[in-house]
Amino acid sequence: MADPTDHGVDPQTHLDLPAWLTERAQSFEHWAKATSTPETWDFSPQSLDTLEDLIRSQYDSDAETLTVRRDAFLQGACWYIGEVVCRTQGAVWKFEPFAAKGAELPSLFGEADPSGVVDDPCVGMPGGDTEEAIYPMGAVHGLFRTEDELGNPIEQHLSDVVGDCDEDDEE
Repeated sequence: MADPTDHGVDPQTHLDLPAWLTERAQSFEHWAKATSTPETWDFSPQSLDTLEDLIRSQYDSDAETLTVRRDAFLQGACWYIGEVVCRTQGAVWKFEPFAAKGAELPSLFGEADPSGVVDDPCVGMPGGDTEEAIYPMGAVHGLFRTEDELGNPIEQHLSDVVGDCDEDDEE
């Protein structure tokens, strides 16, 4: 029996991904200038600390970032986070939309109901599974979480995504 979650599309070649990547790359210079610190964005892991401070200064919660996740600033921030991982760790961009049973599959450009839907690209090792990939938008949302699923206190940082990718390489 066929896997109902297999949509027959390689996540590295999904039709929506090249258009999103092109749009983000072409708008990067404008995005960088809009941050008022264009000289900061050198794609180094250290620059993620500055981006984290900027995100924390503009948003108060993961619910807020979820609501405005299609905003040009957050889309640019997610592209930047992913590019840092790709350029420093050899990862590649992937997009494999997921919808809960019965829901319509989202696209990178459509407005999807955020519950039960993955509608953002991720970065991971070539040939690797998207389940083990790093989702930049998830990293942004995670900045505002104070407890893990067991209720233990946590403090997440954008720079953690580089460490997450290192851990995957070691396995």
